[in-house]
Amino acid sequence: MKKKYTYLLTIITAIVILFSVGYIVRTSASKNKTFIAKEINFNTFSNKKIRIAIEQICKDNGVFLYNLKDNATYLILDGSHANFKGEAPYFSDVKIEAKENSIRIYFTQELKNYPFGKYPQQKLVYKITKDKKYDYIKVFKDGVETHFDSIGA
Repeated sequence: MKKKYTYLLTIITAIVILFSVGYIVRTSASKNKTFIAKEINFNTFSNKKIRIAIEQICKDNGVFLYNLKDNATYLILDGSHANFKGEAPYFSDVKIEAKENSIRIYFTQELKNYPFGKYPQQKLVYKITKDKKYDYIKVFKDGVETHFDSIGA
């Protein structure tokens, strides 16, 4: 009878230790997050809430930012609206990096002409997962610091 209680106590102790180790690993992994910036294909993006929010923010061409509470931020470079001359911005060479206490976003922009009836399809969306709280988010167009056209949350 005493062996049964010893065996049961050993099993319970092992389970408690396993849960403790799992909890420690989980909490330490969430504290050591890494900064990630990756492009998302907006045409196949499945999160309806974020997709609708992005569509509401981007009513015209420009550089937009959409912040979420869970350390995720979306950068949108929208060049999908042609003006009356058939011109729309084209974005390239996008680079997103974290330096000290700021996130820096670099891109080049050129104006492209589109024939009448052909509309640009360029809407670049980047998901930025932050590893910590940053004081600044700076954006540079063609090497010159500029501003966001709109920021949403």
